[in-house]
Amino acid sequence: MAKRRNYKDLGTIELSEEEDKRIGEMIADADKEIEGTRVSFRWGKEQLAVVKQAADQMGVPYQTFMKMCVYQRALDLLKDVHAATKSDDAA
Repeated sequence: MAKRRNYKDLGTIELSEEEDKRIGEMIADADKEIEGTRVSFRWGKEQLAVVKQAADQMGVPYQTFMKMCVYQRALDLLKDVHAATKSDDAA
């Protein structure tokens, strides 16, 4: 049986059209991945509490929030590495 969660309504949060589209795409991508591969890891209680608090502020389940964050960080890192490699090649 699925758990039902009671999330606090944070009201309206103003986002630019670009931010709204990007976040919506990230959530959709994260939701698609649920059917794909499962990943598990252990965290300390304090670390997880911080993640859950941040997810609550964003109004999304913490698992979705974690997927969004990890995925976005990985993309940012890959872009940085790609840019650094490009500049090294140009030198």
